[in-house]
Amino acid sequence: MSHRDLEIDDVFAATGDTSQPSPLTEEMTVYLATLLNNNNSTTNASKGFLNQAQGAHLGVPAGYSYLFQLAGHDLVFSSLVPRAFDDIGGRSQNLRQEKLALETLFGGGPIVCPHAFDMQHQDGTHRLRLGKFRPAGRMSDDRLSPSADLPRNRYSADSPDADGPFTDVLIPDSRNDDNNILAQLTAFFHAVYNTLVAHTATAQMPGTGGPIPPHHRARVARLATARLYRRVLRHDLLPRIMPANVLALFDANAGLDPLGRTPSETNDLFAYGIARMAHSMVRPEYMLNNGVDGHDLGEVDLRKIINHSSLHEPGMVPTPIDWKIDWALFFTAPGAQLPNNFNWAIRFGPHTADGMTLATAGKPTKGSYPAGTAMRDLLREKWIGLGRVQDLIQSAAAALTAQGVAVPFDAATHYNRIATTGMAALEAAVRPGHKPPMSDADKATITANLPLVTFLALEAQIDGNNGATYGPLGGLILGAAFAPVFGDDTPSSTDAHFAQALEIAAYGSTPIRDMPTLVAATPIT
Repeated sequence: MSHRDLEIDDVFAATGDTSQPSPLTEEMTVYLATLLNNNNSTTNASKGFLNQAQGAHLGVPAGYSYLFQLAGHDLVFSSLVPRAFDDIGGRSQNLRQEKLALETLFGGGPIVCPHAFDMQHQDGTHRLRLGKFRPAGRMSDDRLSPSADLPRNRYSADSPDADGPFTDVLIPDSRNDDNNILAQLTAFFHAVYNTLVAHTATAQMPGTGGPIPPHHRARVARLATARLYRRVLRHDLLPRIMPANVLALFDANAGLDPLGRTPSETNDLFAYGIARMAHSMVRPEYMLNNGVDGHDLGEVDLRKIINHSSLHEPGMVPTPIDWKIDWALFFTAPGAQLPNNFNWAIRFGPHTADGMTLATAGKPTKGSYPAGTAMRDLLREKWIGLGRVQDLIQSAAAALTAQGVAVPFDAATHYNRIATTGMAALEAAVRPGHKPPMSDADKATITANLPLVTFLALEAQIDGNNGATYGPLGGLILGAAFAPVFGDDTPSSTDAHFAQALEIAAYGSTPIRDMPTLVAATPIT
């Protein structure tokens, strides 16, 4: 079964399994997805959830929603689709050996993933592959600089060299080609690594008086890239999306266990709750640039951005040069002067951008049931069996109390307050003609048994400053998943000392902590 074609019958046939305590029926799930689809976000005006003022639905700079997606792929890479393993009696495994170490870029390295690396350099400084752009407005085998796209290839069973669409993207994690913004951001981090590894042959390493030996260069450059990336996540991404009081808990309590759940359960809470709820950040359109080589795209519809990938529409790639992203329209430092067409993400909440309601974004449907990410995310959570949100709230409160840490919510009332207030507001925001009929009793059942992804969206709107950040429970899950970024990055091994010296050689003595600085300092050729 394709991970993009979950069948409703298969999901609800599993209802009653001990891992599926939710009593939500198929009709209730369709109803909830329809509410989310029809409470669409827009870039110009709020749809009225909790009576937000004009423009108050805008969130963080839009680039951070895609940095968050890249980090999500770096945290969780499941071995099997949920419940595809039922017949073999196993459980899906997270194949990430080390979280937030950029395995999503490097895979197992050049031995395990040789297709991802350019091996022409024989001195240990082999680069991650990059691709060039095609000319604007036409399909062509001509390629234009800079090298800022993912590397792509075409393949045909009849003839590997056949003239055809670019079906293969030469990276270890094909999810990073899920949309063209993420693809170009992934390519940017390829360039960060390539900048660092290029310096390994000449940078003077502490205590050695010479450069890194060739057989250590790729490892040290990879470590330097990961250290820099983690620093950006901790100091630039998380403060923008995590409640400040919850972020402070992790800073003040090393090794905090905020949930009382196993690592595997925490992975699932992130993958099927936190990461899925982040779909609400997506805009319906983006300004990719202010024109390239006389071509001005204007705003580009989200569905086109999704389709420009080897994964979805290989006939549309390599990326045309007029799609080259100007990251100054996506990332900014606080207080910086911004262009009028800067891209802001949508605030977190129970809504879905127009382009995310299409089958290309996910089709867990039958008949006329709603397509898109909302229904797919609800079904995936039901498949995986995350359990009751009320139980998670109590588990988190007990775990924090046992560690002497203040609980950032009232565990006795938190679920009912969020669910009751939030569902009433969501119901009011969607007009009667835009949702199927549902009895009051069934609505009450939905409110009492919200999926985690929906609860987190409502919590963000109610307790996260109208969706500016996750709410407190969402923040605890986020902090647990991102635990590696809270560690002390003071070098404690020879390779770590080398990595620090390499970063200084490539990027200067002031540690980079934010995306605008990293973008400005990384050469793209």
